[in-house]
Amino acid sequence: MKSTLIIGATGFVGSYLVQELLNSPNFDSITVLVRKPSFESHPKLKEIIFDFENQSEMESLEPVNHIFCCLGTTIKTAGSKDAFRYVDFELPDRFAQWAEKINGDSFSIVTALGANSESSIFYNQVKGDIENKIKKMSIPKIQIFQPSLIMGPRKESRFGELIGKGIMTLLNPIMIGPAKKYRGIHAKTIAQGMVFHLAKSGSGLSVFESDQI
Repeated sequence: MKSTLIIGATGFVGSYLVQELLNSPNFDSITVLVRKPSFESHPKLKEIIFDFENQSEMESLEPVNHIFCCLGTTIKTAGSKDAFRYVDFELPDRFAQWAEKINGDSFSIVTALGANSESSIFYNQVKGDIENKIKKMSIPKIQIFQPSLIMGPRKESRFGELIGKGIMTLLNPIMIGPAKKYRGIHAKTIAQGMVFHLAKSGSGLSVFESDQI
């Protein structure tokens, strides 16, 4: 039996990932950690109301084979740089350490194209920091997904992203060759890629830039 745990299941990519895993015959049990009831009942789905601020709650989680992290926010949404780093670094780091502790088979995470701990852009810097931390962990299979601008309908409206998506819709067809990886990518495509590469890729570390997802 293949079991999975998703952190960030109610988010843009995470919500698509839940559906992909539920529809896949390769996964028997999908656990989602949420702050409040969010999903319809399904025989393969286990929804846990989880207090992310209470680290002791992690001790009660049942071990799983595969861990997916789809957490992500913006400084504007989070309210501060510290709050942003908490969501995009501290929580993913905590669950990656848990995956290592339970001897999980894999840890998959969505970061961003341009992730670089040496970047002058705070967003990319934090994404780079979490990538570097996870790469050092003793987990048999680590998969890092670096999407460009994520396309598709969001539950929350981000004005800057709306402008960016409009521009990307126009530019995508002419972005070819080396520029192809900068094309906007739909959230569902990322979710599908995470499931596909988990099954197809071998053990060890894999980093997938946007056009490889």
